[in-house]
Amino acid sequence: MFRRYKTSADIPESAVKSHRRFYGIVMDVSDGDTIRVHHTPFTSWSRPAQKPKKLSDCTISVRLSAVDAPEVSHFGKPAQPLSKEAKDYLAAQILNKRVSIRPLAKDQYGRLVATVTYRQMLFIKKNAAHEMLKQGLATLYRGGNAQYDGEKDLLENIEANAKKAKRGIWGLKKGEYESPAEYKRKHK
Repeated sequence: MFRRYKTSADIPESAVKSHRRFYGIVMDVSDGDTIRVHHTPFTSWSRPAQKPKKLSDCTISVRLSAVDAPEVSHFGKPAQPLSKEAKDYLAAQILNKRVSIRPLAKDQYGRLVATVTYRQMLFIKKNAAHEMLKQGLATLYRGGNAQYDGEKDLLENIEANAKKAKRGIWGLKKGEYESPAEYKRKHK
């Protein structure tokens, strides 16, 4: 595990299937459920000296497992309500920080689907997907090939608590909210 993975394509299928954890620095937050990570193997603990011009050539695209955040504006499609807040919240938690990546699968776009954890105040370990659900800034992903890392019941409970408390997307008025899955189907 001393070789640096530049992109998702560099990660061998055996590492994904074995769920072999690795570490990296979050270089970019694309939206509320996708990040770009600079892999930092044991021999290389530092981040790149400067932000590369093309992150797609030297970072791993990681999709947070189990969650679906509101869609940001792209390809001429409008943004969903609270998509900026979801992206900003995730960025405030992990951008430029060291994270632990537990690979679960690769999706149809070649992104690594993974459990992403990080430290807050040295001793407190947080799961990024849990935090997005708690804040009501993501829904539980129920689509094909959903990856829950053995935590489906826990994740459903976290989502139910956010709904009950009307946090984030769950606090929107009727008709303002459309799940990310519904939005994607509608805007294909």
